[in-house]
Amino acid sequence: MSTKFEGFKKSFGDWFSKAADKAEEFTREAAGKAEEVTKLGKVKLDIFQIKRDVEKNHTRMGKLVFDLVLGKKEANIEKHAEVLAIVKEIQELEKKKSAKENEYEKIKEVSKNAAEPAEETPETKTAPPKKTEKKVKSDKKPDKSSKKTKK
Repeated sequence: MSTKFEGFKKSFGDWFSKAADKAEEFTREAAGKAEEVTKLGKVKLDIFQIKRDVEKNHTRMGKLVFDLVLGKKEANIEKHAEVLAIVKEIQELEKKKSAKENEYEKIKEVSKNAAEPAEETPETKTAPPKKTEKKVKSDKKPDKSSKKTKK
């Protein structure tokens, strides 16, 4: 009896140790995933902010062009210094946005490659300890439809 218990205790201890190692691994993976989601969220927020800045500059330029046309102050609007400055700023913002979108895609690609599961080896697999089979009496009555009836 003592040897069976010791065997069970050892196999359960081994299984529990492997399960604890797996839990630690999963915790590290979850922390890594949380960090990745945080990075993606920050980059997405940066992209959103840049888009808002572009929209503000479009609005500012539209108001300026409207005022110039209405007041007929400038014949060549495309050469107006303030219009050119706004256009340049919008182009710089578009470059920043493109860089941020590339950064976002790189983060996603790295996480996709890291998320591909590695093959489990027999050493890394965790299986529950073997259970001893016990015959349990059932309170159920046999199904009458499965019995053959004699005629």
